[in-house]
This record gives sequence, C-alpha cells and structure tokens, in this order.
Amino acid sequence: MNYVFYDFETSGTNRYFDQPIQIAAALVNEDLEIVETLNETCKLKDGIVPNPQALLINKIKIDTLKNGQSFFEMVNKVHSKFTDWSPATFIGYNSLFFDEVVLRQSLYQSLYDPYLTNTNNNRRADLYHIMCAIAKLRPNAVKLGFNPKTEKESYKLEYLAIANNVEQKQAHDAISDVYATIGLAKIIKEKANDFWNHCINISNPNNFLSYLGLHDVVFKAPSHPSHDFTPMSFMTANPERSKELSFFDLNYDLEKYKDSRLSGIISLIESKEKIIKILEINKAPIILGDDFIKNSDILSDKLDDNCYEKASKIKMNKEFIEKLEQALVDRSQDKAINYPMPDFLETQIYSGFSGPADKEKMNDFRNTSDFEKKYSISRDFEDARYREIAYRILFNECPTVFSEDKLNERKQFFAQRALDSSNDVKWCTIDKARRAIESLQGDDAYKTDVSSIKEIELFINEEEEKYKEYLAC
Repeated sequence: MNYVFYDFETSGTNRYFDQPIQIAAALVNEDLEIVETLNETCKLKDGIVPNPQALLINKIKIDTLKNGQSFFEMVNKVHSKFTDWSPATFIGYNSLFFDEVVLRQSLYQSLYDPYLTNTNNNRRADLYHIMCAIAKLRPNAVKLGFNPKTEKESYKLEYLAIANNVEQKQAHDAISDVYATIGLAKIIKEKANDFWNHCINISNPNNFLSYLGLHDVVFKAPSHPSHDFTPMSFMTANPERSKELSFFDLNYDLEKYKDSRLSGIISLIESKEKIIKILEINKAPIILGDDFIKNSDILSDKLDDNCYEKASKIKMNKEFIEKLEQALVDRSQDKAINYPMPDFLETQIYSGFSGPADKEKMNDFRNTSDFEKKYSISRDFEDARYREIAYRILFNECPTVFSEDKLNERKQFFAQRALDSSNDVKWCTIDKARRAIESLQGDDAYKTDVSSIKEIELFINEEEEKYKEYLAC
C-alpha cells in the first residue's frame, strides 16, 4: 500500500473555526520514495480573521491571503488528488489531533464526505505517536530534538529534523514539513523496520483486532512524551460502537473493582487514572504484544507472570464484562442526551450523516459550473447544514446569484462575526487580532519581525474596513 504524507498551515489554531491556507502532500511508495507531490495555497474565506502570530510562523504572503485561489478551489484539488492516490495510509506529524480535524472540517464545509482518510480502504497513522513510542521502546533508533529556547529535549518536527540531519528548508512551510516527516519516517523504518511495519499494519482496524486476538497482554504505546507503555488486557467492545474498545490497566487489580455498580464502572473509565482505558481503533492507537516487550532491554521488566494472571482473571469474569458493556452503552447514550446540537455550523460536523438525497445534491452542486443551478440546488437540501454551507460557498464564489436583500444578509453575517468584540467567541476577530499584534510588538522574541508585523497590521486594517462596509449594507 502507498502512503500519503501531508501537512497543513492554517490561519490559526482553532481546528473548527480557522481554515487551511496551505495544504501540501506527497504520494510515497512502500520504500518511502516520493512519487508525486501537491502544494496549494489559497486566500481567506469571508468571515475568517487570521491570527497574526500564525501568519508570522507560517509566513504565507499577504497577497496570497487577498488574491490567491479560493479555499473551495483548493479543497476541490486536494480532494481530487487524495482520491486519485487512494487507497493509501495517510500520515502526518501530530495529524490526528490537528491536521486530520482541519481536513475533515474543510471537506465538510466544501460539501464532501469528511471521512476520506479512513474509508474506502484508506488508513490513518500519526508519526508523532510512532515517534513517542519508538523513543521509549528503542531510544537509540532516532535522536530526540533539542529546543535551544527551553534548553530541553523536544519532539517538535523542526528540532527532530535538525537532530537527525533531515532536510527541512523552512519549518512551518507545509511542503517542507512533509519532506521532513518523510525523512524522519525513513529513519524509523530503517532502524526499527519490524516496529514500523507493525504500526502500519495495525492502522487497519481489522488487522488491529486480529493482532489483539493473539495476545492476552498488550502494551499501549505512549501518545505523549511524558507517558509510558501501559500493560493492558482487552475486555470488550461497546455493543453499539464496535470500534470503541475497552481495556483493563494491569497496573491495577480487578479484584478491587469486580463488584462495582454501573456508575462505579463508568468512573473507572472517566477517572484521572483511567483504570479502564478506551481506545478508538479508527484513530490508529499503537499497541504492542509481549514479543516486542520481551525483546526490549528497557521495557522487559514491565512484563511478568502477574500480568498474565491478572489478564486470565479478567477474561473469566464474565459478569463484570457484561456490566462493562452496559456501562459503555449507558455512557454513550448519556453523552448523546447531555450534548445537544452545537450552536455553530462548524461544530455540527458530527451531528448526523448526510442522507442519500442530500449526497446526490452535493454531487450535483459540485459537478455543475452553472452558478444559478448551484443556487437552485442549494435551496433543496433537506439538511439545513448543507444549505448553509452551499450559501457560504456561493457567497465566496459568485455572490451575484443572491438577491440584494439576501446578499446583504450574508455580508452582515460575516461582518458581525469578524467585528464581534466579546472575548468568549471561539474564532479570531478583528479585535482579537489587534490585541495579538500589540502583544507581538511588545515581545522581544519578535523584534526582528517588525516589518512583517506591520504588514499584517495593515492587512487587518483593510479587513476591518471591508467588514465595516459589509455591516453598513
């Protein structure tokens, strides 16, 4: 199977309300040799105010933010290329936490199925998690980075690239970060090929389950540098969510908890200790069997007969496992009840799947170049989310399809968002951007960026004037 390494540079750090302004990716073969690349930038959507510090870091040109191709044109190209490259294993660095969420959000807000990277035989993996695991399992395989500012070891990609002599022409440039991620992956594959192959193999949920069935005791790999490998025993899957698996932490003894009520079992899941651990196997968790641990000079002492004895008792305690299954169902249902429909379109991405009729309309909307027809289609969506997304696309791509009144409503909607002066809104506003600029101007760490900060300030001023004009409509 091929790999797709990818990276995003965004207008800010909010995964739902900011947008990618650069998307880069590389199709890579099984030997991690680059076959084809993609590198696209775009302008800002209406209503998006960029975080000034993000612009300083990713160095996207202001002219691109104003005059580049549209966000929707960029997403169309990315979707087409990612589809052509599929099936593949999609890999980034800390991608499951950030880039993957931004990608899903971008597809959703462009009327595409957001689950591209884990459907149609595609898989996901995260090199950050692989790096956290290999650093504990085989610390001599890859050198850790060093942050000169904090004078501490670092797992940041730019410092790992330096430490391991991996070329990275410009940190926080998406295509440079893609090359650096591939370079780091090559080192791991070369120095710990068995571990690399294992991580890629179990990124497929079916392979994960097959591997799990071969081991009474497994070790959860750390997903953060401060964590360690955790011995666990698989207990059961959520009867209503088959990819939600529960494990008992073998650092504890089930005997103390076997008579727990349902509420007590839920507390074992949600407590700080997380004595019962939940793994979502479609999020590419890494587990290792005892063969990896036995062969590790560093971790072998974590595996003893006591682990197997505890695991055996867990398997035999059918009553507790049945109660756990009910607790998992109750927990899921409680979440569904206690978490009502989110207030904003961006956060409604997981509030139901699109039906067959709306899916057909999405295809029709994307495949026609007639904007009047697009507008007609947009009004027929059954799901209000998709109507609103279509209207936002049309406002950015061809605002003349709207009547004057509707066009003014759109303008005022975006203006009110951008000019909101409250502190508790989740997105970046003109007011927040101004305060950020003032902070940067007073920070000695950015004293060499005076001209760039000034350019960003002028751009924010222009954006403010635009939205004030919108508000006056």
